[in-house]
Amino acid sequence: MVAPDLTRLGPGDAEVALRSFVRRYAAELLAVPGDDRGDELAARLGPAGESALGVVSDVTRTWGVLGHELHRVLTLDDPLLHPAAADPRQRHWDTAPPDTVDEALTLLGHEVDALLDVMAGVTSADEWTRKGEVAGGGTLSALDLVKEAVRVGAEGLDRVRDVLAAVRDQDRPSG
Repeated sequence: MVAPDLTRLGPGDAEVALRSFVRRYAAELLAVPGDDRGDELAARLGPAGESALGVVSDVTRTWGVLGHELHRVLTLDDPLLHPAAADPRQRHWDTAPPDTVDEALTLLGHEVDALLDVMAGVTSADEWTRKGEVAGGGTLSALDLVKEAVRVGAEGLDRVRDVLAAVRDQDRPSG
């Protein structure tokens, strides 16, 4: 898995990338036409102990945090941001993932729409440089938060591919 190069990613490119993710996740999760086991395969744990539905759920929840923190950076002076905005190790979600691919994709779509709505409220290039202090250290700009959302989406998509490949391999007869 190669992390995407986000150094030159601007708000417009980020918007395009974010808009594409629900379709791209759906393409991976619904990849085998006529296979009615999509929900079962997506719920099955892969070698790393995570399911494709769990990965999508993690991305969805992370986008929720990032969207909330983006709104705070854009509307508040000197906001203190949740540590999960900057540190993936702080992203521990205690709720179970959805039971079906359709439900997971619907929730993912709602969260990306909410994030895009916040982004649409930016009226000047200067707003992308507004910053918030992260609890525990560091600062993030509005653009940094959007780049993190794109990174999370891309890495989550890679993880979904890997999990689904592994669980599909478990079904193949060894020869």
